[in-house]
Amino acid sequence: MSDPTEATIARYRDAVLACAVMNFRQMARAVTAHYDAATQLNLLMAIESEAATTITDLAEILAMDRTTLTRNLKLLRDRGLVEKKRIALTARGRRSAAAALPLWEGAQRQFVKSLGRRRWAALLDELSAARASLESRP
Repeated sequence: MSDPTEATIARYRDAVLACAVMNFRQMARAVTAHYDAATQLNLLMAIESEAATTITDLAEILAMDRTTLTRNLKLLRDRGLVEKKRIALTARGRRSAAAALPLWEGAQRQFVKSLGRRRWAALLDELSAARASLESRP
């Protein structure tokens, strides 16, 4: 009969390998690293799209917590890319976003190409279904 401690450790190993949170975080870190210079562009594009008028709206669109978003907005405001009083890009912010867009497009093309279009579409569908299943829970 095996030692209960060894059995528990084996269960821990299995849990770690199967953990949705850990796997999603590892994937998110890898994707973020791939996009590296382009990651700030997501925030600039979300602001420029005028889809969000509040920090709460913007945080929801970007799937960020408000504290992290507020810190990132402060950095962009300090750099003169986002207006001080409202969620809007400055002229400098628009130029910066325009200059960064080709970098993002290149990173996106490379990422989709590495997966293949069919796998990319399937991944988007699966992520959407997973998010919907979690959001529909009481």
